[in-house]
Amino acid sequence: MPAYRGLERGVARALESLPWVRSSVRAAYRRANYVYFHERGFRCELHPAARIESATEWCGGSLRAERGVFFGYFDKSPWSPDMRRAIVHRVAADGRRAEILVLDREARRCSVVGDSSAWTHQQGSMAQWLPCDGGRSLLFNDCVGGVLMTRIVTIANGAHDADATEERRVLYPVQAVHPRAPVALSLNYRRLASVGSEYGYAADASNFAPDQSPERDGLWRVDLTSGEGALVVRLADLVANAPRPAMAGSRHQVNHALYSPSGRRYLFLHRWTGPRGRFSRLYVANDDGGGDGGEPRLLLDDRMVSHYAWLDETRVLAWARTREAGDGYHVIDVATGARQRLGAGVLDVYGDGHPSLSPDGRWLVTDSYPDRGRQRHLLLYDLAAGTRVDVGRFHAPWRFDGAERCDLHPRWSPDGRAICIDSAHSGHRMTYFVDVHALVGAPPA
Repeated sequence: MPAYRGLERGVARALESLPWVRSSVRAAYRRANYVYFHERGFRCELHPAARIESATEWCGGSLRAERGVFFGYFDKSPWSPDMRRAIVHRVAADGRRAEILVLDREARRCSVVGDSSAWTHQQGSMAQWLPCDGGRSLLFNDCVGGVLMTRIVTIANGAHDADATEERRVLYPVQAVHPRAPVALSLNYRRLASVGSEYGYAADASNFAPDQSPERDGLWRVDLTSGEGALVVRLADLVANAPRPAMAGSRHQVNHALYSPSGRRYLFLHRWTGPRGRFSRLYVANDDGGGDGGEPRLLLDDRMVSHYAWLDETRVLAWARTREAGDGYHVIDVATGARQRLGAGVLDVYGDGHPSLSPDGRWLVTDSYPDRGRQRHLLLYDLAAGTRVDVGRFHAPWRFDGAERCDLHPRWSPDGRAICIDSAHSGHRMTYFVDVHALVGAPPA
């Protein structure tokens, strides 16, 4: 199926300073392309060497999924470390809350461990396993009694009974969890909602405000054991750093914090939206555990930074714009600032995606937004060979669009043999597990 070409992407870039015009032209052009290019009756197509299971099939049919099932964002994994269990969300009957479910592959069962009013279709409730306790606990965001918080649920009997749980609460909502310590980064999700971000929470909360002073807003470092938090990155400082004329009349936010593999550093975006459209900057900061995070350093500042992933402790892969190479996937050295294009004409053929690195460090997985025929593509890229494998393509129904769209958001399994995606190609939102061991050269389970 044809991807959008460079000329079309160039026109889109030219209209970035006219966001309302860009939005209208883009919507009309996509509809026209769909009429011409769509494949009638198409649902999905998978590489012959790959295998796919729905979340319902994965846990033996015990999951009822009529209201929509999904995991969330691409920068975390639904699997427990031993891969016996997986987390998913299910939209509650009232449509306003999301249930947090644990699927048990061995026991062939599905257990509800909580529900949340602090969630979005793109990121869910940020539900994930707590890395530092071996997969006994999971956490997710919620708004309880007018307070945005993290709920940490420990499965009391280990892997054997997900219904027997203990819970504690931390009065900050989680954004990113340290990979080796009971520490997290938090941000103001109410501000995100107020600036029109699809990642924000509209629920009223006493501990955050949509118009919070930039001096008291930004990123917090939170001790998940004590519940204490400290503001380590101030939004006011980001606005004051190398200010641009385009900031005039704009609304600012901090978003998409992501720890490095060891937790030594973290990335985040400073993003603002105003009369001249949207602008994004990528920063890196040290996580020294002392409460100030060190001085954030600006890595990318050419208007557009989208999705990113750590390749190792010093290198980051990001879909971004640079003056020297334009839009594409770039590898950035966070120590030196050096950057280079990756996979030009191969990895980026379908444009922006959600990348992440396989556990063995050899393969990238990424996806695409809908092409001309409303198909999302799931791609593997061999970093050693510089080659691409097309794993599958999935229909993207129009009713799953905008803030309620269903991106694939691919995530690696801990053993590197499978990829978890969300897709609506069947007509409803569902989580799927795609076995790719034959494509990446991993031995079968």
